[in-house]
Amino acid sequence: MRPLFVFCADLHLEDGAWTSRINIYGDAYYSFKQIVDHCIEHKLPLILGGDVLEKKSNAARPIAKLCAELTRMQDAKLPVYYIQGNHEYDRYAPWLSVHPWPTHMHNLTVVFDNVSVHGIDWLPKGEIQKALKDVPATTAVLVTHQVWQDFMGTVGRTECDLSEVHYAHTVLAGDFHVTKVAEGTNAQGKPIRMLSPGSTAMQDIGEEPEKFFFVICVDEAGKIVFAPHRLQTRKFLSYVVKTAEELDELCAGKLANAVDRVLQAARLYVPPELAKPLVRVKFNKNLPDAYLRITTAGADIAHLFCDAIADRDDENKDRPARPRDETKNDLLHAIAELLGDDTDEYRFAQEILAATNPKRLVESHLHEYVKGAGNAAITAGSSELGAPPETGL
Repeated sequence: MRPLFVFCADLHLEDGAWTSRINIYGDAYYSFKQIVDHCIEHKLPLILGGDVLEKKSNAARPIAKLCAELTRMQDAKLPVYYIQGNHEYDRYAPWLSVHPWPTHMHNLTVVFDNVSVHGIDWLPKGEIQKALKDVPATTAVLVTHQVWQDFMGTVGRTECDLSEVHYAHTVLAGDFHVTKVAEGTNAQGKPIRMLSPGSTAMQDIGEEPEKFFFVICVDEAGKIVFAPHRLQTRKFLSYVVKTAEELDELCAGKLANAVDRVLQAARLYVPPELAKPLVRVKFNKNLPDAYLRITTAGADIAHLFCDAIADRDDENKDRPARPRDETKNDLLHAIAELLGDDTDEYRFAQEILAATNPKRLVESHLHEYVKGAGNAAITAGSSELGAPPETGL
């Protein structure tokens, strides 16, 4: 295999993914540094697949961190190409133009060892279809940042699908924070494959903790292949506590011992600011003093996220099992499994998915909530330790 370039997306450069937790710092910066280290060591160009920055309006430090890594690539004389994602999108002045080295790849084709690679910025539905039609016929690899139906299925609103892609046989996809491969048929009826490296650092406590970037290669037959490279990231520990015995075990030393092992190992592979792990504990909300005991055991030694969950075992004893082929992995079924299908949360999710303007619906509900008794609940629910038991999920 001959390496062509490095591809990554969804860096979301910012001090931290959780604005209310300023001590969770530096994860995105360190991942970007590792990617640039690999490019320099192996003398490979870099393509950034959008959402390089977390937002359109940025503080100085994310821009300084971005420019520092771009300067390293410039000093090594290694090209950097980028497209814009929806988070940082500016139709007239892309954020990465603050540095002289990277090349904006929107509507641009770059050839790597006889492989034509074409880039398209994030575009809204309708505009992206037109851009896909205008892709040059010589395009082999397409770099995009969209919400693809081929990844999302029936969950949420999507912007395009692989059958609308013209000519390309490989799509490099940003936006989807999961490392995944999808296959389909392009607009010319030929096989097409989409590769998503996922985000480079956890942006949500529900994400998979293992993060990757891809080295895109070509084999002896001229086929595009990819090699995933795992990033060294902050360690993540997850526990589900359903019984009093499990709660006793976790608080009596299981959590502390696990965190201590993580801290010892972290000294070898991550900088000091990334050593303290993320810990998520889902606990049965009916267990007495569970939240207090868990936070007492873990708050000082880890970045702790607590979720109170309903114990569904008793509720489901008399309920007939759902046939396997009827089980769907989507938002509504997830809420039904966790909270039940006769809850306000379930009905609200139904409203959002059915709404023609979900943003306006959410804003309306939030306005009504704040007008009522919501202010006190918002204050109570803003703990650095995560949601207290009464707020549930």
